[in-house]
Parts: sequence; C-alpha cells; structure tokens
Amino acid sequence: MLLCLLAACTTSQPTDNDNGSGPTISRPEFRQDAGGAELFIRRYEALRVGLVNYFEPSRVDLVSREFSAESIVFQLDNTGDTGALYEATAERAVDLTEANGWPLSEVNNEADIEGHLALVRIESIGIPAGARTGDYIPVRIRLIGNAYDIRAGFMYPTPMRNSLGKTVAMIERMYLPLNADKYFDKTTGKRIEGEPELEPDEEPLTEEQIADSLNLTRHVAPGGTSFTLRTGVRLLADISDTELVADRIVLPLMREVEDKGYTKLIRTMSAELVPDALVSIEEEMAAKGLPVTAVASGDNIIVTPIGVRDLTLRQIYEVLAGVSVNLRPRRNVIVVFDDDLWRLATYGPVRHRFLLDTVSFTTDPFTRDDPNVEPYQLPFRVSCRLLERASPGRSRQYGIPTADDVRNGVTPDGHKGRVRLSWSTWKDGRVVTEGVDELDSSDFTDVLRFLWTKGMGPREVLAFVYEATNSLALAAELGFNYRQVDLDKLAREQAAEVDTPTER
Repeated sequence: MLLCLLAACTTSQPTDNDNGSGPTISRPEFRQDAGGAELFIRRYEALRVGLVNYFEPSRVDLVSREFSAESIVFQLDNTGDTGALYEATAERAVDLTEANGWPLSEVNNEADIEGHLALVRIESIGIPAGARTGDYIPVRIRLIGNAYDIRAGFMYPTPMRNSLGKTVAMIERMYLPLNADKYFDKTTGKRIEGEPELEPDEEPLTEEQIADSLNLTRHVAPGGTSFTLRTGVRLLADISDTELVADRIVLPLMREVEDKGYTKLIRTMSAELVPDALVSIEEEMAAKGLPVTAVASGDNIIVTPIGVRDLTLRQIYEVLAGVSVNLRPRRNVIVVFDDDLWRLATYGPVRHRFLLDTVSFTTDPFTRDDPNVEPYQLPFRVSCRLLERASPGRSRQYGIPTADDVRNGVTPDGHKGRVRLSWSTWKDGRVVTEGVDELDSSDFTDVLRFLWTKGMGPREVLAFVYEATNSLALAAELGFNYRQVDLDKLAREQAAEVDTPTER
C-alpha cells in the first residue's frame, strides 16, 4: 500500500541502536562510503509527522450543527444602535415581540430613544462535555447594528433553533452582567483609581455582581464586536455526539493518486497507527486550549470540539490541520524516501527490519511492467540471497545490545541472520565492478548500507525496498509514492557524481 506521505514535513526520534543520526543532507550526496550510507539510510522507532499529510483537505467535511436566534437587548444606557440602524432595530423588535410573546410595552417605552436597544444574534459555540437537558451552556452574542456594548442590558426569553427548526435551547429572561471593568480592578481587587466616587444613592458593587460580570466577556475584532455569555442559555434537549447539535470535523484517511493514467483513492494510514494519531490529536489540541475528542470511524477520523470555545468550527479545523501526530509502527516498518532532507528513513521496530526471503533484480521494477516505457537497465544490480533468518533469542534482542548492555559488557543472545550478496555495477552495457559478499545481518537497512559502499545509488535503494515489499520479503509499507519521485533525475545525478566526483 502506498502511503502518500509528505515526508519532508516529518521529524523523528532515533532509536538507541541507531548510529545514523548524523546531520541531514541539504542536497544529493553520493559519497559511496560507510559515512555516506549512514547519512542516506536512516533508522528510527517512531515518526512525528503533520496530520495534514494523511487526509485530503478538499475532502474534509465540517459538520456544523449550530443553533442560533436573533434577539433584542433592551434598557441600554446610550450604548445601543443609533441612526438608521436604530430604526431597523426598532422594527425588528416589534417582529420579535410578536413572535416570542414579549410585552409590547417594552418596545413602546423605548421606541423613540436611540441607544437603548441593540439587535443581536446569539450563536452556539460548542456543548460542554456531558451536558444534558436543563444545563446552561455558553453562547456567542454578536452585535448586528452599531451598538458598542450590551452589558447591563435586559433580554426577554428567546428560543434558539437549529437548521431544522428544532428549538434546542432557550435564552432566559435576565439582565446581562454589568461592566465591572469600569469600577473594579480584578487584579488588585480594588476600585479603579480615577473613577468618580459613588453618588449618595448609588450602591457599591457587591462581590456577587463582580463575580457575575465575569460571565460576559467582550471581544473586539476586525469583523465586529461580540460577547461570550458563559451562562444564561438553557438546553431543552439532550446532547450527545450523535445528535443534531454535535459539531464535528470529519477527516477522511483517503487520498487521490494517479495510477497509470487513472485517479484512485487509497488509504493513507493503516489501522494500527490510528490509535496513536487519535491520542496525539487530543493531546495537541488540548495543549492549544481547544479540547476535542477524536475517534476512528471506518476510513475517517472524527474530531468533535468540546467545552467552551470562542472559535468557529472552521477556525478550529485550521488549528487542527496544523497539529503533528506521533506514530509508532508495531506490525511492520514504514519506509519513507525524502528528497528534500535527502534520506531514506525507516520507522518501526527492529524485528520487522529483517528480510524474510531472497531479493534480486537487474531491471528497474518501476518501469519493468509498464508497456508504455522501455525498461530501464539499472547501473547497479544485486541478488540478495537469504542464508539464515534472524532469531530473537531468549532476550528478544536479535543479538543487538542496548546502551545498558554496552556499559555492562553484556552481549544478548539471538542474531540478525545472514545473507549472500552478489552485486555488480554497469556502464554502457558492460560490467565495471562485481563481487560476492556474505553479511552477518538480514536487516535490510544493514544490507542497503553495505551495498551503498559498493556503488548502489538512490534509485537502486528505492528499487530494492519496492521489490522486497512487493515480494513479501519485507514486512513494510512504502511511505513514498514512486510515481511522484523523479527517478530519472536520481539516475542522472548519480551518474554525474560518478563521472565528476567532488569533495564535500
């Protein structure tokens, strides 16, 4: 299975037994020695990669189950709508009064006084986890007219409905919290210096009023002024992730790829990696102050925002698209070719790096079966015969010591297997060099590093991995789509390096 993984975005954690954690290479490097092999062929236990590499942004589904209502804030102290906008607000107040059964006297009392009314839109901004009928939820209040404040205003009961017309919540009859910032410094707990003293008939703010003022937060942005009301809106229906009022972001783990002139969808993340991705999503979003739940459903990851939030579903998705996930393969390895960092990186447990069968090729497997392309004769050809399979031994370490083993002088039992390598380099249809070697390891990364020192280039490295995976000689997934790699360019660059070597 081809994982269309944009590996240039990955950063990874090296294993304890990896000796290839040197500097990354910023340009093609064809130095055919052990150092060049370690720089190009890298080994890691886990990978950290951007979540966006696993889904197609154009196929993301934002399921918004918002509910909302228009309403009027009355009894404002010269902070409401004015001018032509006031006239429109007054007319809308009459309509809402009739629709919601408000007392008509309220509109009549303030019909000729600008700044005492404000037309607003109340919108849901998420449901706290576990909320049920009768619970109070936060909402966003947007100013529609030119009012600049609604604090200390009065609201009548207003039903909030979803897109299907179902009443989901009710704004209760209430005075909105007052603006305590004008009088009270929440940092020092004292009255703000410079504010006028209380009038003889004016009562000082109580602790209850000060606490209540925190339930209404003002936000000023280029798009307009809005408020977050923490309490005051009561749910009229049970809330669960599967009901109409649950916002969710559906990330399809599928991507379109070109295959011999046809476009098809492929799965980008194997099932064993999904649990790691879910944990990473929840942890990273929580660290950003946007708690979510993430669950797998078929070929999708469904992310549901929870709790109080001030962002829209689209804004939350934009944050989500920027998170990274930590993935730790368990049943195989993932092999990624990264032509930006210039390396072939293997991610996963050591036990899956060992070859299970013989691997050999002389003709490029990428062009061999394409009737429209003349098969490419590789300049480096190899037959890797498996002589002895790797054995974990009782220690389950395949004879590979850990850092503690090295310090304590302990050699664990087990071994890495054995292979016989018959290799040759070719130019202009003739053999340039050839050899037969036995290697005390069937770890395919050890094999590739050895062959690199004999003249194997990047294209042949990819061909080896591709052939081994397709023939089931290696338990691996390809983290690169070879159709998106400029294989001809790799061959040209290698040939240029061989003809005109440079010191680097």
